[in-house]
Amino acid sequence: MIRSLALCSLVVLLAGCTRYHSRAQGPFAKPEPPPPYGANKPVGNQSPLGMASADPARPATVDERPFVPPRASGVAPAGGVAPPAEIDADGPLFPPFRKRPEPKLPSPLAPKTPDPKAPNAVAKNLTELKAVVATAGAAWKAVDTFEGTVTRREVNPQGTATSEVVLFQLRREPLAVFTRTTSESGKGREMLYNPSKHGDKLYLMLGQGDTKLLKAGTVLPGLSPDDPRVKEKARHSIRDAGFGKNLAKLADTVAKIETGKLPADALTFHGPVKRDEYPYPLVGVTHNLRADDDPLFPKGGSRTFFLDPNEKSPSYGLPVLIVATDAAGKEAEYYLFEKVKSPANLTDADFNPDRLGKK
Repeated sequence: MIRSLALCSLVVLLAGCTRYHSRAQGPFAKPEPPPPYGANKPVGNQSPLGMASADPARPATVDERPFVPPRASGVAPAGGVAPPAEIDADGPLFPPFRKRPEPKLPSPLAPKTPDPKAPNAVAKNLTELKAVVATAGAAWKAVDTFEGTVTRREVNPQGTATSEVVLFQLRREPLAVFTRTTSESGKGREMLYNPSKHGDKLYLMLGQGDTKLLKAGTVLPGLSPDDPRVKEKARHSIRDAGFGKNLAKLADTVAKIETGKLPADALTFHGPVKRDEYPYPLVGVTHNLRADDDPLFPKGGSRTFFLDPNEKSPSYGLPVLIVATDAAGKEAEYYLFEKVKSPANLTDADFNPDRLGKK
């Protein structure tokens, strides 16, 4: 009887220990670690540091279309046409890619085809120069006597800038010249040159401020135009008075351009040019001087002639304004002819040294 009770008690005790072990309890049970290492373990690609309450990503159903379609595995060929897009039951996800044709632009380095109808600029420039120079030459040859007011600005051989306004009278053949200074600087100075009647002598009457040794109105003995006292004061020789020398130089330059002895840009035809000195445009021609072309411009420079195009003007065809600059662009010569009379009805008496000091 006692043995039966002991056996029953042992069975009951073993059954209770088994129940505690299944619940992970009892005195030898291991404690449950806290989340996320506990019952709520990470699923899928969830970080083990994520929230224990985070819901794992659910798999997409076959009826759902992804927001961004998968990239096609093919590579567009060199022609620019991509492989056909993937097609599902609803049609293509994207239209096939077609490369836009590039416009064909001319290369900037490609040679330009000349327009056969366009006039040759060099030939046109030369034609206009020849016409202007021919007109000026004919106008000068038609001059017998000439009178005008000349504004003269020069840098003399000593490098001093001078400026004056003079009454200018000239007989072309045989050459004779008379000038009287009317501006304040040198006012009253008179100069006369008539080699055909009075030898190759320059006759001079002093003006105001010319010298401290002699008073204004003193008539000096005749001097050679080559006298150093004359040459140091004047940029050009009295022998070159008038337009003959400059126009002959222009005609010679045109002829050398035409025969190829000078480059085409030795002369530039500007056409009508508006200057403040005249009420209407003048015709401009520039002689581009190279080094040593002109002794007065050893480093080169330019001399621009502005010719009168007004056929009713007494100075028609003549260069009524001449402006010259050195290689640095600084003005060295300025001659403006105004109030021109031609013919001026001048006689030998107007070019006699006895005239000096008399009106």
